[in-house]
Amino acid sequence: MKKYILPVAAAMISLSAWADADITSGSVKELKNPDVRVLVTWDYDKMLIEDKDPAEFLKEKGPEWERDYPAEVAGSESAFDVLFNKKDKKYALITDDEDAAQYEMVIHVDKFHYGSLGAAIAFGGFARGAHIEGTVDVIKLDDKSTVATITYDCSGKSAYSNEARRVLAYQDLAQDLAKLINKAK
Repeated sequence: MKKYILPVAAAMISLSAWADADITSGSVKELKNPDVRVLVTWDYDKMLIEDKDPAEFLKEKGPEWERDYPAEVAGSESAFDVLFNKKDKKYALITDDEDAAQYEMVIHVDKFHYGSLGAAIAFGGFARGAHIEGTVDVIKLDDKSTVATITYDCSGKSAYSNEARRVLAYQDLAQDLAKLINKAK
C-alpha cells in the first residue's frame, strides 16, 4: 500500500500544475475594483487545433464537426464569462456593454487540444481534459494602452464529450484569470 502513495501524490500535484496563468508584463491591479467592467474579445487567428489549421482539422473530422463547431465555441466562451464573473464577483466583471467597459481582455488562443475520450474512460478524474494555451492582453480602453500581458496554459478536467472538455478548459482559464486579479497587489 505504501508504495502507491508517492505515485498517487505525484500525480495529484502534476494535475494541479497543468492549469496555469502568469503575468509576463504589467499588472492586473487596476482590475481589483468592483466598479470595473471588462469586455472580452477572443482571437483565434493564429490558433491550431491538434496542431492543425482549424479548417483542416474540422474538414478531417467531417460535416457534423464543421456544423457544430461554432456553437461549441460560443457555448465555451459563454461558460468562461459566467464562471469568471462568479469567481471574480468582488472585483472586475465581464460585460457586453461597450459604453460601460473600462478595460478589454483580448484572449489570443494559440493552441487547443481536445484531450482524449479514451483517457477519460480509462483514468476518470486523473485524465487530462482539453488543453488551451496562449496569451491575454489587458487593454485600458480610454488610452488603448496594454496594462498587462498574461500567458496561460490551462487544462480542464476530463469529460466524456468534446464539447464538455472544451467548456471545462475555458472555465479553467476563467478561474486562473480571476485568481490573478484576486491576488494582485
